[in-house]
Formats: sequence, C-alpha cells, structure tokens
Amino acid sequence: MASLSEFGHAKNIASLHLLNTSIVVLGATYNPSNPKILLANLQAIYDTAFAAQERVNYLLAPYAVAVNEREAIFRSLNKELTRLTKAYKATEGVTQAQLDDFMTIVRKLKGIKKSKGNPSTNPNEDQDSHSISQLSYDQRTNTMDLLISLLKHTPNYNPNETEYQIATYEAKKTEMLAKTLAVTDTFIPFNNARSTRNAILYHANDNVVDVAGIAKAYVSTILDTHSEQYKAIARIRFKKR
Repeated sequence: MASLSEFGHAKNIASLHLLNTSIVVLGATYNPSNPKILLANLQAIYDTAFAAQERVNYLLAPYAVAVNEREAIFRSLNKELTRLTKAYKATEGVTQAQLDDFMTIVRKLKGIKKSKGNPSTNPNEDQDSHSISQLSYDQRTNTMDLLISLLKHTPNYNPNETEYQIATYEAKKTEMLAKTLAVTDTFIPFNNARSTRNAILYHANDNVVDVAGIAKAYVSTILDTHSEQYKAIARIRFKKR
C-alpha cells in the first residue's frame, strides 16, 4: 500500500518546518528582498503543505481498508471455487462440454494477478495502476454472472449444501460488486488529495522544494559558510520526487 511511500513527502514538510525554525533564530539578519522567501511566506507555505499531507493521511485509511476488504473476498473465492468444482462434477448428468465451460469460467475467475512491488508515488502513474487493477476486478465480477448462469442452466444442479447453492453465489456476486465499487469510491478523493499535496511540494510555481532551496541559497549569502549555524541549515535536505 501507499503508506510507506508517504514518508518522503512528510519528511520534506518536516524539513521546511526545521528550516523556518532555523530562520527565526537568525532574527533581523534574515532580511531577503525576494518576497517568496520571507519568513511569513515560508511559514504560510508550510501550513498549506502540512494541511495537504494531513488530508492525504486522513483519506489513506478508508482506501486501504477498501482494498484489503476487496482482496479478502476475492482471495477466499479462489478456495471456494475449488470446492465448487468438485460439487459440479458430482452433479448427475453433467456433460464433458458443460464441465469444460465450467472450468473455463473458473479459470477466468481465478486469473487476476497480484501486483508486485510498491505503488508509485506519482498520482498519475497510480491512477493508471488503479484503473488496470479495477478493470481486472470488474471483469471477475462480471465473470461471476457467467458462472451463476451456467449453474442455473445445468438441469440437475441443486446441491443440498448451502455453500454450493446458486443463491450463495448470487449473494457473493453482490458482495464482490460492493467491495469493488468501494475501492473506486475511496481511491478518487485519496488520489486527488495526493495530487494536490504533490503540486504544493513539487510542481507548483512556488513549491516547497524550490522555495526552500532559494531560501537556503540566500542564507549562504548572510552567514559564514564555515559557521556551525550555516552548516546546520545546509544539512536540512529536501528531495524532489
């Protein structure tokens, strides 16, 4: 999930707070002509970035829960389909053609591949990744309809066990659809919040990383670069993502 990848953004925001605190200590010595790096402006940028990151943090949790719940229902489905296959084979009068059709549907239902590695921190790339994953889950949900239809059209398919009954799979399909929709409903505001946060940190004209770099450059003109005070500020790092 995205929680680990958020650390770098939070660190940049924390670095701006540290830079601002260091500038406060300089007092009247810090007196730039560039209004973009006035202490008041730096503090305003920090407040905006901090609020944007808090918004991302707030929206991450429901998205993560939705993804985990969707994964859980589809993961359990794979095991259930293995048992259902045996029940279908045990049905009186099932032909080889019906069984072949059944197995084709089951393979499609089991066919989704779990993504590897950590998701991108780029919201545009993550949007593409989400769209591909969402399509895969949507296709599996649609394939469940095919399975239900096949069971309904198998004349002697009427198992006594609840877990193999058609109504059970109709309920499962409804749950699959709900969990899949929940991921989309939570992803959109989460991804929008990340886009806003990333613009503030990296892409806007007066983004955090660029403005902080200018402020640090100005500090080098008013402090002895061999002083401990300057070295402490120089060690404050900002990383462009």
